[in-house]
Amino acid sequence: MADILKKDPHKVMSNFVKMICVGIISLWSCSANAESSVVNNADIKKNDILQKGEYLFHISGCETCHTKPNGKFLAGGRPFFMEKKGIVYSSNITPDQKTGIGNYTNDEFVTALQKGIGHKGKHLYPVMPYYAYTLMNRDDILAIKIYLDQQKPIHNVVPKRDMAFPYNIRGNVAFWNWINSSNRRFENDNTQSKEWNRGKFLVQGPGHCAYCHSPLNWSNAHSEKQAYSGYKFENWEAYNISSDTDTGIGAWSDQALEQYLKTGYTEGHGAATGPMAEMVGHSLRYLTDNDIRSMVVYLRSIPPQEKGEEASMVNAEELKNVEPSRSHGSRLFAGNCGSCHLTNGLGRQSDYASLWGSRTATMTTGKNLVRTILDGSSIENDPLGKVAMPAFRDSLSDQDIADIANFVIAHFGNRNGHVTAEQVKDQRTEPHGYELFMKSQSN
Repeated sequence: MADILKKDPHKVMSNFVKMICVGIISLWSCSANAESSVVNNADIKKNDILQKGEYLFHISGCETCHTKPNGKFLAGGRPFFMEKKGIVYSSNITPDQKTGIGNYTNDEFVTALQKGIGHKGKHLYPVMPYYAYTLMNRDDILAIKIYLDQQKPIHNVVPKRDMAFPYNIRGNVAFWNWINSSNRRFENDNTQSKEWNRGKFLVQGPGHCAYCHSPLNWSNAHSEKQAYSGYKFENWEAYNISSDTDTGIGAWSDQALEQYLKTGYTEGHGAATGPMAEMVGHSLRYLTDNDIRSMVVYLRSIPPQEKGEEASMVNAEELKNVEPSRSHGSRLFAGNCGSCHLTNGLGRQSDYASLWGSRTATMTTGKNLVRTILDGSSIENDPLGKVAMPAFRDSLSDQDIADIANFVIAHFGNRNGHVTAEQVKDQRTEPHGYELFMKSQSN
């Protein structure tokens, strides 16, 4: 201590000032780092919510309904035909303030998805599956809104609905909601596994599988007694996905179901077409493997419903030994289809061209097969991108398409097809995706 006092007092004071400055700088630096850490954590939390919203957006299939063919992303205008009721067009869900959801408050957005009541108390038609989305909680729904708010606002006025009486009166939807919409959030069943509960939430909630795969009851709600036994959507047959081993998915392996949901194709069952292909491309392919597995666990537990035709299985080895057919349909198949699908059904360019075991290719009514020939099909898949089959509605006659369909059913399903030229004519002109899209273009 004495030695320190003997030193130059000016130097001592200078060193003391330096120590104080270093201390102040260190404190400031710690404070700045702490503040930076808080900001970063907030950014991380916001990014987590955004990612959660994007994930739920995909699970919920929002793009499938709110982006019309060749239309702008989420700008709405896709037509939906409800038999004997009329046509409803999907809304613009971009953040545009005049024609989209830019003016929706958080409460209004939550109410729309949980109760089916939109901006300024307007009832939404149940073509929008809010009765399924109601299982999502407020945080889930607001995460979706945060994701939608980040999208490009697009000014697009969608066509007005064209509904028959009394369905054109929106107030009637309130009565439908009173009967059919639970407005209840998902609750776990403690007697079931974590996987089963997650699968039930995904299938019944945001995935809204019953929307296509369950028939309607007397009140135009999806039947619980015949749940997942198959129905129709936009005049496509939605197949039985109950656990029935003959007409449902009970005979599928877990691996086959998981691959089909994730990619839209699995060996021995063919490729998804029509609306199911859209759901795979815009929704299911984004799900994690764990979520896909959870869906399969729950689907396995759905009570079997024996309804519809079972798929016919004629494997590729057997098809190699089939004697060539000399029918008109076989010649048309060879000229228009054989180069991609091959006569053994294995497909040339990709697995998606495979026909053996396909339910679409072997059902005797041929409804989905005719629709696919008429309008083609496409599916988005990683890493292949878009896999597509062209439409033949403008190049083949009704009789030609009927002949091809009956040949495909006989050749790949070993059963007699019942497709007629009159059926093709009706399907060519019935309201479905193509015709409704063309109608929306003229509005």
